[in-house]
Amino acid sequence: MDFERLADELAAHLAARPALELPPDGRATAAVLAPLFPDPALGLCTLLTVRTQTVRDHKGQVSFPGGVHEADDADLGATALRETEEELALPREAVRLVGRLNDTPVLTGYLIRPFVGLLRARPAVRPSPEEIELVLWPSLRALAAPGACRWRPVHVGDLTVDSWTFDVDGHMVWGATARMLVELLERLKPLL
Repeated sequence: MDFERLADELAAHLAARPALELPPDGRATAAVLAPLFPDPALGLCTLLTVRTQTVRDHKGQVSFPGGVHEADDADLGATALRETEEELALPREAVRLVGRLNDTPVLTGYLIRPFVGLLRARPAVRPSPEEIELVLWPSLRALAAPGACRWRPVHVGDLTVDSWTFDVDGHMVWGATARMLVELLERLKPLL
């Protein structure tokens, strides 16, 4: 399938149900990018980052690239693209935004707006050593496979929360990122 047709199909599936937009209610606004790219053998794939232990928030957690909205950002889509470029040296011009997912509040006081972007192929990235420890490259088919997603308790410091979880190359994806993945897989199921 060519890039334009794939972009149109992704946009149509994501637009079929409007994404939930929540008011910030005192939370800091942030945005992430769920980058998708076609792989001839694996189908649609995405990338996830493992955050370093030196970042301020979400140390060592698996997430989509992204961060806090800044005054210079035209909108939250621009925030997602800027942060992805800063974290991975992935040029914003290489990403076509095709839709968004539900706004996602998190326990650390952020309201995250997830954007879905399409790339022509697996990107060459250069992770920022201050922010990103590792990049993971899961296929959506693998994430959607029976048993790949489980609901279970996750221990975070002194807190235990029930969360959807995925295992990606030995790294646990949970919390907001897992919720975003569940929604993404549900919306794109016909394309997988």
